[in-house]
Amino acid sequence: MAEAAFALGRQTNVSISFQGAGVGNRRVPAIRGRMTPHSALSRIAAAGGLEVRAVGPRAFILAPRRSPMPVVARIAQRATPPAPRPLVVTTPDEKPQDIVVTASKLDTLFRRFAGQWSRIDGADLSGLGVTGTDAIDARTVGFTSTHLGSGRNKLFIRGIADSSFSGPTQSTVGQYLGDLRTGYSGPDPDLRLVDLQSVEVLEGPQGTLYGAGALGGIVLLKPNMPEIGKASGTSSAGLSLTQHGEPGADVAGSVNLPVGASAALRLTGYRAVDGGYVDNSLTGEEDVNRLRVGGVRLIATARPDDEWAVDLTGTAQWISGDDSQYADRGGDRLTRASAIDQPFESDFELASVVVRKDRGSIRARSTIGATWQDVAERFDASLPGTPRMLRQQSSARSISSETRVWRPMRNGYSWLAGVSFLRNRYRVTRMLAEGERRRDLAGAENRLRELTFYGELGVELSPTVEVSGGARYTMSELEGSGQHLSFIALDRLAASDPRRTERRLLPSASVLVRPFDGLSLYARYQQGFRPGGLSVANDAVRFYRNDRLGTAEAGFRFGRPRSDRLDLSGSLTWSRWQDIQADYLDVSGLPVTDNIGDGRVWSAVLSGGYRLAPSLRLEAGLAWNDGRITRPSAALLSLAPALALSAKEMPIPNVARVVTRAAIDWSRELGPDRRVEVNLYGRYVGRSRLGVGPRLGEAQGDYFDSGLIARYSVGRAAFSLSVTNLADQVGNRFAFGSLGQDGNQLTPLRPRTARIGVEWAF
Repeated sequence: MAEAAFALGRQTNVSISFQGAGVGNRRVPAIRGRMTPHSALSRIAAAGGLEVRAVGPRAFILAPRRSPMPVVARIAQRATPPAPRPLVVTTPDEKPQDIVVTASKLDTLFRRFAGQWSRIDGADLSGLGVTGTDAIDARTVGFTSTHLGSGRNKLFIRGIADSSFSGPTQSTVGQYLGDLRTGYSGPDPDLRLVDLQSVEVLEGPQGTLYGAGALGGIVLLKPNMPEIGKASGTSSAGLSLTQHGEPGADVAGSVNLPVGASAALRLTGYRAVDGGYVDNSLTGEEDVNRLRVGGVRLIATARPDDEWAVDLTGTAQWISGDDSQYADRGGDRLTRASAIDQPFESDFELASVVVRKDRGSIRARSTIGATWQDVAERFDASLPGTPRMLRQQSSARSISSETRVWRPMRNGYSWLAGVSFLRNRYRVTRMLAEGERRRDLAGAENRLRELTFYGELGVELSPTVEVSGGARYTMSELEGSGQHLSFIALDRLAASDPRRTERRLLPSASVLVRPFDGLSLYARYQQGFRPGGLSVANDAVRFYRNDRLGTAEAGFRFGRPRSDRLDLSGSLTWSRWQDIQADYLDVSGLPVTDNIGDGRVWSAVLSGGYRLAPSLRLEAGLAWNDGRITRPSAALLSLAPALALSAKEMPIPNVARVVTRAAIDWSRELGPDRRVEVNLYGRYVGRSRLGVGPRLGEAQGDYFDSGLIARYSVGRAAFSLSVTNLADQVGNRFAFGSLGQDGNQLTPLRPRTARIGVEWAF
C-alpha cells in the first residue's frame, strides 16, 4: 500500500497520507491505466479495505472504512496476508506522508523545520487564470506588497519594509524561480503563477542560506518539471468582467514532450489583458489603466542515470501598462485629473542550468544562470500651474552561480556546505520634461561582485530535541559611477572612492523541541544584510552604507496544514535594524536613496485551520507588526527640521499594523471523476504609512478585500468561476501617485471582477 501510494503521489504531484496503524503495509495489486489520481487511489483503497478522504484539491487520506470490509476485499486480503515490509521513504528514516520544506535547501521535513513556512499548491491557483503576486498576497497575512503597478512593486514579509520606491537598493525579500534568484536590485518582476507545482514562503531573515537581500524572507516559485516518458498537456482560457471598467481575457497552456528514453521538454506560455477601471477627468479618457502581460517558459530535463539530472530553464515575460492605477481622493474615487499620461513597461528574462543529485544520503546541486530586467516608467511630476513629466528607466543585469552539497537528517545529524558567486549591475537614468524642454537628470550605476561561503550543521540531541548552527561569510566589492552630473558632483565623486570592499559574517542558530507527536516548539536567531551603493538626487552624489538586521524568534507548530484535522502555528519576533536603507522624496520632489537611521520591529503571527467535516475546512490568520525608526539619521531629520519628529512618530512604512484573514474551503466528490471545490475568503489590511519623511506621511490601508473561487472538474475538463472584491470596496492599497502633489492620491482596489474559466488536459 505505501509503495503504491508513494509512486502515485510522485507521478501526479498529490499528497497522500495514511491513517491507522499498519495500513501502509497492506498488500494491494498493481494499478495501471489512464485515470485521475482520485480514481487510482479509490482502486488502491478498495483493494486494501480503505476509503479515500479528500482534504484538499491535491491532498488525500487513506483510512480504514467506517463500515465492514467488502467480502471480495476480505478474501483478497486473506489470500495475500500483510508482510512486515517497511514504508517507502522520501527522506531516509522518514514516513512518505511528511511534508518536505524545499526552500530550506536541506530538504528538511516540516516537523523538523525551525521556522515559519507556508505553501500554496499550484492546483489552488488553477482557477484564477493568469494571476500574479496578488494571489500570494490574498492567501497570507505576513506577506504584503506595494501597488504602484505590475512589474513595479516591492514585496515585504513580517514587517521588514524600507520604502515605497524601487531604487538601487536590494529588495528585502529574496525571490526565486526554481534555484535561481529572479533579481538582485529593482522591483518584483511579478512573474505569473502559471504551471507551478507550488509557491513556498519562508518568513524571517534567511541570510545564512540565501545571503544578501533576504531580510524579510524568501518566496520560492517551483515550476512543474518535465516528465520523462510521458506526452501530455494542459490549457486554459478565461473571460473577466470588471464593474465600472473594461472586460479582460486570458489564455495559457503547457505541453510536456518526451525526448528519447531519458529526457523531456516542458513548454508553457500565457497571455492576459486586464481591463482598465480608472478614468481621467481632465482628458475625458475612460478606463485608462489597461494592462497586458505575456510570457513563455521552457524547461528541458535530462536524466543520465537514476541519481543525476540536468535542467535547462529559459523564461521571458513582458508587461505593458497604458497608465498608472491611482486616483484622486474625494468625489468619484475611480477618477483622477492628470495632464500627463503615465505608461510603463517591465521586461524580464531568465536563463539557468542546474545539475542536481536529489537522491541518496548525500545530495548535490550546482546552478549557474543570468537574469535581465528592464523597467521604463513615466511619472506626473507637475507643479501648480506647470505640467512636468519625469521619465525613469532602470536596467538590472545579474550573473550568479551556486554549488552546494548536503546530507538530510539521518542517524542523528545533517550538514550542508556551499559556495556562491554573484555579479550584478543596476543602472537608472532619469529625464525631466516641461513642455518642449527636456533635461537629463543625474543617473547612477552600481556594480557588485560577491563571493560567499556558507554552511550549516544540525544535530539530533535526542528523539525530541534538535539543534542547528550555521554561518555565511561574504566578500563584496562595490563600484559606482554617475551620469549627467554637475561639475560640483563630479568633483565630489572624484574626491571619494567609488570602489569599496565589504566583508560580512552572518551567524545563525536554532533549537527545536517536539514534546509529543504533532507539536514542534522552536527558537532561532538569524541575521541578514544588504550592501551599500551609490545614489543621486538632482545633481548631488550620495553613498549609502550597508544595512544589517538581526532577528530573534520563538514559535510553535501543531499539526500538518490540510492533512490533520487541526493545524495551528504562531511566532513572535524581535528585529534590530541598523542603518536602514530607504528611498524617499527630496526637497525637489524626486526620489533619492539614503540611510535613514536605526530601527526595531516587533511582529507576531498566528494562523491555522480546522476541518469541521471531511469536505469542509476553516482557515484563519492574524498578523501584528510594530516597526519604529528609533534613531533617525541626520539626512532624514534635515528634510523637516521644524517638525522635530520623534521616534514614536516615525513608523517603518508600508506595513499594516494589523492584517487578518479568514477562509472557508468546501469540496465534494459528485461521482467518478467529478468534483466540486469552493473557496471563500476575506482579508482586512489595517492602516500603514506610505513612506518616510514629511512628504510621504499619508496614511494608506484600512480596507477589506474578499474573493470567491468555485471549480467543477469532470474527467479531464474543469470549469471555474472566480470573483474578487466581492463587496466592491474602493479602499486604498497604496497612497502614491503624482510626484508633484501631496496627500491627494489613493490606489483603489480593482472593482468587483468576475472571471469565467475553462481548463482541459490532454
